[in-house]
Amino acid sequence: MITEFHIGIDDTDSRLAGCTTYTAALLFQELVSQEFKPLDFPWLVRLNPNIPWKTRGNGALSLHFTVEEEQLEEVKKIAVATVERTTDLAQRATDPAVVFLKGGVSNPLREFSARALHDVLSVREARQIAKCARAEMHLLKGSRGLVGALASVGADLDYDHTFEIIAYRTPENIGTTRRVSHDSVRHMDTLFHELTFNNIDPGTGRVLICPHGPDPVLLGIRGEDPTSVTRAFNQLEINELIERVMIFKTNQGTDAHLSYHTRIKALRSYQSAVITGAVSYSPRIVRGGHVIFRMHDETGSIDCAAYRASGPVRETSRQLSPGDSVTVSGGIRPRPPAELTLNVEKLEVTGLVDTVGLENPFCPSCRTRCESMGKGQGFRCRKCKVRLPKTLRIQKLGHRTISPGLYLPPPRTHRHLTKPASRYGINHSASLETNGAIIDQALESLSVISMVP
Repeated sequence: MITEFHIGIDDTDSRLAGCTTYTAALLFQELVSQEFKPLDFPWLVRLNPNIPWKTRGNGALSLHFTVEEEQLEEVKKIAVATVERTTDLAQRATDPAVVFLKGGVSNPLREFSARALHDVLSVREARQIAKCARAEMHLLKGSRGLVGALASVGADLDYDHTFEIIAYRTPENIGTTRRVSHDSVRHMDTLFHELTFNNIDPGTGRVLICPHGPDPVLLGIRGEDPTSVTRAFNQLEINELIERVMIFKTNQGTDAHLSYHTRIKALRSYQSAVITGAVSYSPRIVRGGHVIFRMHDETGSIDCAAYRASGPVRETSRQLSPGDSVTVSGGIRPRPPAELTLNVEKLEVTGLVDTVGLENPFCPSCRTRCESMGKGQGFRCRKCKVRLPKTLRIQKLGHRTISPGLYLPPPRTHRHLTKPASRYGINHSASLETNGAIIDQALESLSVISMVP
């Protein structure tokens, strides 16, 4: 009997080395080479980016196959062996976990996965969900990786998803400068900027597809469909050997972590959240050029921090006025002694109040502007010597330099999940469905990509 079989993997990497996507790519290609049939591309599921103990992008991986019942144990052995082979268990913060699930995904598991995008979940709850879903757990050291491994299996990529093609380095090149022609990346971007995203930062010209750490990833191109990212990849000039290439289906670039709309009173540390309310006080600029403004709703108030690097978000935040209506999205950070701060990732101005300024009055005789005689002492005309009381100050409607609308940070500061401006307005219901033929075609194209010397 043939059954669906799902494999979840997390935390095979560390801050110094490794990459869980590499483990998943290796396992996926090994299973395909043994003629196991994939149901989909491997899934790269980014979880809550505000978890303080995450490594880099907080990504978990899952693979989805159809397997004969009598071959399930063989697949499990291959999976566990692959994870063991690609994990450095000596790294203190590495707690790899593998989850196996036979059959369909239950609603409790789907709900757990949805919460993992924006909340802080415990290992204890993960164990309970795994037991309820009848998922098998394999923990190679600690248990922290269980949350991500389980969440990746239950992820919902139906409504919105993107794809990323990742090229991996040969072992001898890991830790050296990545030899990818930046001019070829810019040329690729001019050809495929409508179907890929975040290749180049437009403000600085910085190439964004190559990471900088000592991990095995050479580069990654993100886009709307498998064909586009493959064609974009083939435009690059790469001057080092490539070990392997894989295409992932992913929630990157979808704002999946910013789906939790809540009240200020309900906020907890390290959540990702969306808050709607009004500006309480005039913004202030703090050391480093960051802007802090306070907002409130009917349940409470919170400081919002727009960092200098956030560009348009910071500039717009600086020009807010008390009473302006805003929707703020971002991560919740604790601040001593018992305060919370919302680090702004996205700012939507939904309403602007009229601002009123006060000006000195005109002289009734010569019509020139009077000058102040000092605090609380009224005004006088320097020419006519006419004196006027302080109550005659003129009210004038101020000019607002910002407009209602959505303000996003520049691509160089985006998190993996941040939805770029180019993806707004895409009809997600009409997005490409992945089926067996598309997967087979993509795998065939990957197999013939030349390994560049």
